[in-house]
Amino acid sequence: MPLEDGYAIIVEMSKGMKVLEHARYQEIAIDIAHAIMMGEYHEGEKIHGRSTLAGRYNVSPETIRRAIAILQNVGVVVVSQGVGITVTSKALAEKFIKSFDQKGEIQVFLEDLKSLMDQRRENDLKIESHLNKLRGYADRIMSRWLDVGEIEIGKASPAIGKTLRELKIRERTGTTIIAVVRDGFEQFSPEAGFVLRAEDVLLAAGSSEGQEKLQQLIL
Repeated sequence: MPLEDGYAIIVEMSKGMKVLEHARYQEIAIDIAHAIMMGEYHEGEKIHGRSTLAGRYNVSPETIRRAIAILQNVGVVVVSQGVGITVTSKALAEKFIKSFDQKGEIQVFLEDLKSLMDQRRENDLKIESHLNKLRGYADRIMSRWLDVGEIEIGKASPAIGKTLRELKIRERTGTTIIAVVRDGFEQFSPEAGFVLRAEDVLLAAGSSEGQEKLQQLIL
């Protein structure tokens, strides 16, 4: 394994460990708040020290410190030098838990919304693909209903290098270019910005009079 690949894996593992640790101390804070709400710890009562809590939850004392800091910040507990961790408010513990429940609901909502947006993008791509196929089928069907002529662009044609838009074929001849054959491949429904080349074969749908006008235009 290349050195840089190994380094990248270590970095990703480190990131993953940080995310897990972040989630873990939040879980511990919620668990302690829930214990207070359920009466396991009462207001004014001291909670086990950080080392004891670290052993109970099988995490580092630093993780416990972060969990307790969250609870202290919202007024659920207070940490005093020489006294330890003391429960201050059961009501705030309940409020803290409810706030995390709401955050969880919001997160689920955002994830569902992202999933729906991804599905919409996928559906939009499918719709566009089907429309393109349908346009090609429609052009082929139309070619069966109308008189279709094949007109090749000569090597000295004034149409060489010009777009269908510039030539204004429909306005000037009344015909519709339903396809252009180039190098043996048919390009159905060419865009208005399609640039013509010598030896392109135009498949033009329209009256015989319109096709004669088209021949005069490009030959």
